[in-house]
Amino acid sequence: MALSRRQALQVTGASISGGFLAGCLSSSDPTGVGEDDPDEDGDADDMSIDGRLHNESGEPQTFMITIRNAAGEEVTSDEWEVGAGETKPVSAVGKPNEPRTFEVTVNGMTETATLEFDVDAEPGKRAGYVEITYTQVGTVEVVFTPVGDGGAGLARVEEPPYEISEPECSGAGDRDPLWLCENMDAEPSVAFDQVETSSMSFADEELASDVENEGNPQFYAALLTDEDDLDRVDENTGGDVDELIGGTDFESEALLVVQTGWGSGSETPHFKRIEETDDGVHAFGCYRRPCGGTGDVTMRTVVARFERPEILNEAIVSLTFDPKYLVNFEAGEGVVTVDGL
Repeated sequence: MALSRRQALQVTGASISGGFLAGCLSSSDPTGVGEDDPDEDGDADDMSIDGRLHNESGEPQTFMITIRNAAGEEVTSDEWEVGAGETKPVSAVGKPNEPRTFEVTVNGMTETATLEFDVDAEPGKRAGYVEITYTQVGTVEVVFTPVGDGGAGLARVEEPPYEISEPECSGAGDRDPLWLCENMDAEPSVAFDQVETSSMSFADEELASDVENEGNPQFYAALLTDEDDLDRVDENTGGDVDELIGGTDFESEALLVVQTGWGSGSETPHFKRIEETDDGVHAFGCYRRPCGGTGDVTMRTVVARFERPEILNEAIVSLTFDPKYLVNFEAGEGVVTVDGL
């Protein structure tokens, strides 16, 4: 089932690509929510609307963008270079319930659009995106996409939509460790390979420690779409993980990395299918829960190399946590902490 994230407003007849919203324009923290740079209308905590600049053309484009508030005053102005076929994230560019007008100039053509941002703010969570897309046919789309707690309008936590029966555990190795995925649909799916590990990490993107987090489950997803993205990954993981990552042909493939914490290193996340959507992919999986696991407390990771769809602007993950709970989260959302599971 394809999921559409585009709604609200479309502007056609120009050449541009990209997306963002009022506030400060910065890509220094493409995975975070909010910047410590409030504008005159409020606090940095409210800057929960991010942006994405999409260049679907075959040539690099320069996006020159000015953002104005409801009074017509300039909030910020900046320009961005977006490579051919690339997407560039922009963090903390708007606030819920505060209209912004975007003046976008690309390749000598200018379009103006006013967006209302009629969504509720929730501390620590992204409220939505402004998507500015320069299409292959020379049109410009300016769209605000609200985000549900888990991305694509999904709840952060919900009940798994299939039957789960926990098998008895009388001794190590006597049950299928993927019993949480047993009745999950395997199709439709793009082709993919995966490796599970408890040792992979990122250079500058880490879950909080188990002590800092007070034992609450954490979830993190990263979408790696080109060679430069590999700089984010710890190069010393070794073994099957290095082989999987090193064998990626980014012309036709991409990588989805999901990291969770905290618990036994034998209880790693696992993908059952990766489904193509209108704007990217949606991965479905569960925890591997063997009978009798290790006694360590660590972060757990799955790395999937998948067949690249024509459009790859987002990756949503739905992970079955246990028989009662499924957790939804999104690449680029930062670390998600769920209390009470």
